[in-house]
Amino acid sequence: MASSSGPHIFSPEYYERLERFEQNHPWSLHMQRLAFALLGRYGGSNLCRVLDAGCGAGYFTRLWQTQSGAAVFGLDSSLDGLRLARERGLRGLAAGSVAAIPFRTGSFDAAYCADVIQHLDTAAADSTLAEFARVLRPGGLLLIRAAARRGLASKRHRDTADYQQWEPAKLRAHLAPSGLTVEWMSLVNWLPSLAADLAAARRPTPAGDVGLAAAPVVPTGLTRAVLTAYWSLEAACLLRCGCRLPGGHTLLCLARKS
Repeated sequence: MASSSGPHIFSPEYYERLERFEQNHPWSLHMQRLAFALLGRYGGSNLCRVLDAGCGAGYFTRLWQTQSGAAVFGLDSSLDGLRLARERGLRGLAAGSVAAIPFRTGSFDAAYCADVIQHLDTAAADSTLAEFARVLRPGGLLLIRAAARRGLASKRHRDTADYQQWEPAKLRAHLAPSGLTVEWMSLVNWLPSLAADLAAARRPTPAGDVGLAAAPVVPTGLTRAVLTAYWSLEAACLLRCGCRLPGGHTLLCLARKS
C-alpha cells in the first residue's frame, strides 16, 4: 500500500504506522472481529496449524495465536517486517513470496491473506491462489481480504499493472480453478465507503494503489463512537442475519479446499 505522501511500503516506518492503524482504528477492529468470527464458525476447533500470509510485522499473527492457541506461522517478503515481528516475540516466521510458499503440501488447516492479492497481477494472483490450495490440507480454509472496486459511475477506480481491485464474481472465478469453493463472501464497510465515493465524485478518477497514507486519521470522540456503532451493526447483519452488502471498499471471502 504505497503512496508518495506516506511511508514507503516495506520500510520500518510503514510497518510501524500499519501496526498503529491495526491496533487503534475501529475499521481494523471490525475486520479482525469478522475474520475471527468466520474462522471460528467454519473451522471450529480444527484449526491447529495455520498460516498468516503477508503477515508484515505480525500484529494479526499475534492476535490469532493468542485467541486460538493454534500454531500460527507467518510469511512475508519483507525482511523489515519480519524483523519487527521477531522483535515482538514471534517465531515460526518465513521469508518468501505468496506465489511460491515455502511450506510443504498440506501443511495447514487454514490460511489468512489480507490486503495482498490487490498488489499482484492476474498471473501472480492465480499462482498465489494455487499455492494456498497446495499448502492447505483437504477441507482447509482460506480467508482472503482484498481491496474491492472503489468509485461510482465514471469515477470507478482504474486498475494498473501493479494494483487491481476485486469484485465477488471475479474472485470466485479465480478461486475455482485451484479447487477452492466459496463458503462465505461479502463486500464490507458499505455506508462509509459510499460516503467516501460520493465525496470523491468531483476529484479525478483514481488509478492504482490508493496507499496507506490515504487511510483516514484514527477517529476520536463522537466520530469514533458513530463509526464503531455502525460497524457493530454491520457485523451483526453479516454474521447473525446472513446479509450480504451491496457495496464497500473491502471484499472478504472464506473458501474451502475441496
